[in-house]
Amino acid sequence: MTTTPQDRSRPPRESADLRAATLDAAAALFAAEGLSGLVVRRIAAAAGCSTMAVYHYFDGKQGLLEALYLEGHRRLSDAQHSWQFTDDPEADVRNTCLAYREVALAHPGYFQVMFGHQPPGIPRPSGQIRARARENYARFIAVVRRWGEQHPLVTDAESAAHVLWATGHGLVMLELTGNAPRADLAARYAVGVDVAMRGLQQ
Repeated sequence: MTTTPQDRSRPPRESADLRAATLDAAAALFAAEGLSGLVVRRIAAAAGCSTMAVYHYFDGKQGLLEALYLEGHRRLSDAQHSWQFTDDPEADVRNTCLAYREVALAHPGYFQVMFGHQPPGIPRPSGQIRARARENYARFIAVVRRWGEQHPLVTDAESAAHVLWATGHGLVMLELTGNAPRADLAARYAVGVDVAMRGLQQ
């Protein structure tokens, strides 16, 4: 069967989740090696696809990083949203914080793109992409505000949300970078969240 130029420019339909597999491969390489790991042929090999498929889905490293950023925030949002706005606002806050750690450990490459140091020479994600992160954080503030309406807080909801995020983020970063002490880190993380929550209550 002969192919037209248009056929040759289109990546083969190797699998329904080809784009997701490519993103996961890129995230794993980024977690292990940073920006230098984002080499198209290595991403394609890890994802089990052609280099043409990678070029089709992503426009260079910046496009790939933005896709990783967006996908990471989508996964974080999905994980946290499943615990939010039940009939127990206090449990909603706690479970949302616990979900943050679960996503970070399950997807360290995405997490580093989302919250790590931006490599030199790579522009920040576009305003539209950053808006996705703000939406997720705004939902967390709303969950904290709802908790505060039931259990008065010592500060406003925005400040309380920042304290809780900083607590969880700091503990997660120590764990991801191998700087946490040898211990039951899941239990220590939960204790840290509980202590922060108690300290925020009047």
